[in-house]
Amino acid sequence: MFHDGMSNGMLGDNEDGYISKTIAMVNCCPPFRCFVQRCMQVDLVSISEDSCRRGTGSLDRIVTLGVRVLTDRLYHTIRPLFDKLVKKKWLTNPEPYKQIESLIKESFKKYRRMESPPYQVLVGQVHSRVLQEYLRTLMRGRIICTSSKMRKRMATRLKDEGQHIKVLFKDLESPASGLDGVLSHISEVIVLEDIPSIQMEVGLLVREFPDIRKKHVSAILNIRGLTRQAERQEILNIVTDMENGAVGSASVTRQHALFSEVPVTSEVHCLHLGLSRLALAVSACFTPARPLQESPRRRTQHSPDHDL
Repeated sequence: MFHDGMSNGMLGDNEDGYISKTIAMVNCCPPFRCFVQRCMQVDLVSISEDSCRRGTGSLDRIVTLGVRVLTDRLYHTIRPLFDKLVKKKWLTNPEPYKQIESLIKESFKKYRRMESPPYQVLVGQVHSRVLQEYLRTLMRGRIICTSSKMRKRMATRLKDEGQHIKVLFKDLESPASGLDGVLSHISEVIVLEDIPSIQMEVGLLVREFPDIRKKHVSAILNIRGLTRQAERQEILNIVTDMENGAVGSASVTRQHALFSEVPVTSEVHCLHLGLSRLALAVSACFTPARPLQESPRRRTQHSPDHDL
């Protein structure tokens, strides 16, 4: 009811008050949980196991709702800034990411007041969501590298911002450090030149993040500017082989589930179609103009014999 009241404007515009009350309610849950468990140990007669389960279940719901509310509020604050990432201007302008990091740090000045273990759940979810949103932006395919120099700039930017995210959430004591390598692996796929090295890097990516699929790797190859179908297939076969093996199913854990929530809006055929249209347009521009030929009917209409 408290969160419903806030959404209906019960607390007005007092954002800090709402966050503080949410954190205070969540902080009450671990002591209450210990109290319930202690009562269960002391008095097994009057307190049933079912009552204890219902009590701890209610406390879990309070924590889950509180964490979700705080995560969503931060997400809606930083979400518009992700639209400024992975564009041509972004290659030389680190400011959009710096703004995202600044807002996260500012929010966690308040969120740090949450006690563990709920705080660990909160920071882990924010960590995962930031990386997922970054990947969503990347998978839109708004940059297609057209030269080795551009690939190096793209890879450097990804690696730098991936390192900044890693340091940020290490300082915030996130338990989701296993997610930090994703941008580094993607940057290597973009910058490496020979196909065997790219295959090896894709294999590492699939092994660390078993929920990645061929469509995600295809989108990364699009960004890299790799259009030769035979080479693409060699790389994508690595994903297929590992999906069919032990990596693809059983080893996906909640901590390493990252790509399953990331849609792809840039597909291989879209890139090929765009390049085909470009080739046709260029061809049309350089085709020499041919003189118009009169049709036989028109020549007949203008013949001297006809005029006589």
